[in-house]
Amino acid sequence: MPRLLVFALLLAGLVASTRPAQAQFDNLRALVPETLHQTLFGTDAYQVVFEGDLDSGLRDVLRSVSESHALRERIPATDQMFQRRARADIPNLLRALRSEGYYDGRVEAHVDPHASPPRIVFQVQPGPAYLLKAVHFDGPDSEEGFGFPPPGPATAGLALGSRARAPEISGGKDMFREFLRENGHPFPWVALREVQVDHESQTLSVFYTFNPGPSARFGPVIVEGEERVSPRYILDQVPWSENQPFRSSQLQRLRATLMQTGLFTMVDVSHPGSIPETSVYNDLGNNELPVTISVVERVPRTVKAGVAYETDTGFGTALEWEHRNILGSGEQFRTRLHLAEKRQMLEGEFQVPEFPDPSQSLTIQGNIGQETTDALEKKEAAAGAMINRRLDRFWSVGLGATFRYSEVTQLGKTETYGLISTPGELTWDMRDNVLNPARGWRVQLRAEPFLDTLEWNTTFFKLSGSLSAYLPILAEDRLVLAGRGALGSITGETNMNLPPDQRFYAGGGGSVRGYAYQSIGPEVDGKIVGGKSMVEVGTELRLRLENNIGLVAFLDGGQVFSETELQFQDDFLWGAGLGLRYYLDFGPIRLDLAFPLNRRDKDSAFQVYVSIGQAY
Repeated sequence: MPRLLVFALLLAGLVASTRPAQAQFDNLRALVPETLHQTLFGTDAYQVVFEGDLDSGLRDVLRSVSESHALRERIPATDQMFQRRARADIPNLLRALRSEGYYDGRVEAHVDPHASPPRIVFQVQPGPAYLLKAVHFDGPDSEEGFGFPPPGPATAGLALGSRARAPEISGGKDMFREFLRENGHPFPWVALREVQVDHESQTLSVFYTFNPGPSARFGPVIVEGEERVSPRYILDQVPWSENQPFRSSQLQRLRATLMQTGLFTMVDVSHPGSIPETSVYNDLGNNELPVTISVVERVPRTVKAGVAYETDTGFGTALEWEHRNILGSGEQFRTRLHLAEKRQMLEGEFQVPEFPDPSQSLTIQGNIGQETTDALEKKEAAAGAMINRRLDRFWSVGLGATFRYSEVTQLGKTETYGLISTPGELTWDMRDNVLNPARGWRVQLRAEPFLDTLEWNTTFFKLSGSLSAYLPILAEDRLVLAGRGALGSITGETNMNLPPDQRFYAGGGGSVRGYAYQSIGPEVDGKIVGGKSMVEVGTELRLRLENNIGLVAFLDGGQVFSETELQFQDDFLWGAGLGLRYYLDFGPIRLDLAFPLNRRDKDSAFQVYVSIGQAY
């Protein structure tokens, strides 16, 4: 337990204290000794330093506009030119201060061309921050009242009393324009008319002027470019009804929905005109705005092949055939053949979207095959179905029924099981990518009651949960901290009364790396038999280099227990190692070398894992 707590606290502290590090990168560079600085970052011809009462954000803005900072690898030929370069930067820095709301700022440049290395020091006094006093919206209906909710500062993304930043004020035009489009006006015109600066009160007042253009309602919808996909299927995805007031977000929602089906390489949802032209106004007629959906279909069939290698399970290959539109309305059929030294399995899956409404899907799946590990031997045939319902963009639930017929051999004894179960799942998925996530998290809870139809007295309940989280540390996701955790528990039967293939095991490439597959858990006569509860944790630091190469350092830990309750007093088994990644368009190829830190007599000195996709 103490080891787990220390690990958890270290991981939580690192996640909590890490900010997007690109904003701090130049500050950290200044702390590195000069000899190491040159090795890590190369040699600058001179240094540029910004001194004064500056927060990290303001200092970053000054660096971004400073020509002296941008050209620091090339020093001018003479001291006079060096001085002129620094002085020429002062107007740039003053403009940057004003853009950040500091209208009384002062900047002085001090150049020391004979220092080692030469230096330019900008003494910056930003002065008080000017605050936003008022935001005005002047349009043709300003006096009589608007035909939409009255706009306020928040409409332009602004807040009264906040620092008056130019990027936010300028960006307010786009936000206000989108506000009008979201409220039934597809062709608005918006401009930033004036910004009044009051130096006495140190405040700003902003004036936007606009013409909302005519109001409109959704008209007929036309589909273009479809070949194999049914037009009715595409039209069924439209989230609005005809004559409903126009809302721009509905166009974006429809495009995202169609792209998520996987049936199209391009989807464009548009309406006539993008600016308030006279011809468009006239075409509106009775305020109906037609919408055109243009699509380019993907090739519906895909054949995939993959090769994997793990020290504990040997070589393996997988062949997959998929049809994403087998009946014309987005139905997917997938077959997969997995052949490895210790596992041979044929799987099939048929998915029906919109069953029976757009937020639900039906998945029917089955498999037949066999598996041989150090813990058990199994032959199995299974079939089942699950209805998945998407509650919103991130939340989904599933409920299904499955029947498994299996013959399992463990400790020299062979048992036959006919298990029927009703699994239920709840998933919260905020990841930005499935095969190579760099930000977000995923939480999944699964509950599954079992009944053995060949031995009616055998019933048990299996509960498990997993969490994975991803935090980018450097810009462009070049350095990512990833973490995972998993818990599981089984109630209803004693450990040895449970089907061996339904008990928990740990170890292997998707579990605790460094230990062989299913080699962690309770033992009988020196043989792993699995357990009724388990816990796993892990963390990875992923660094992406040039030329699609990546490096990974990782630490995994876990244990399996013979009782339903987690026995944290038992020692965890920890594994650590290094990994190499080669990034392709669809995801990385993974090579991991892992070492058991609590090596037992039966454990190998290391394990090697080769596969596609990150470990989690």
